[in-house]
Amino acid sequence: MTREFTKGNYKIDIFCDEFTIQYDIETDYSTLSDQENQCFSDLSNMTARFSNDEKDLKIPNLYYDELQVKNKVTQIAELLNINE
Repeated sequence: MTREFTKGNYKIDIFCDEFTIQYDIETDYSTLSDQENQCFSDLSNMTARFSNDEKDLKIPNLYYDELQVKNKVTQIAELLNINE
C-alpha cells in the first residue's frame, strides 16, 4: 500500500483511512519484523490523525498534514527498502 501511495495511486485521505484500518485492524503483527511493526505503528498514528483542514492543523501536536504523511511514507520506504 505504501508503494502504491508513493506512485500516486492513492489520494491522501483515502490512503490514510485505508492504511489505518489495514494496520490497526487487519494486520497480524506477528508476521511483521520489529522494525516493520515500529515503522507501520508510527505511520498508523499519523494516518489516524491526518487532516487537511487548516483549523485542525493550527492545533499544535494533534494533527498531521499531507506533507508530513508523505515524508513519513518516504522515510519508511527507504528504511524498509520497499521502493519500486
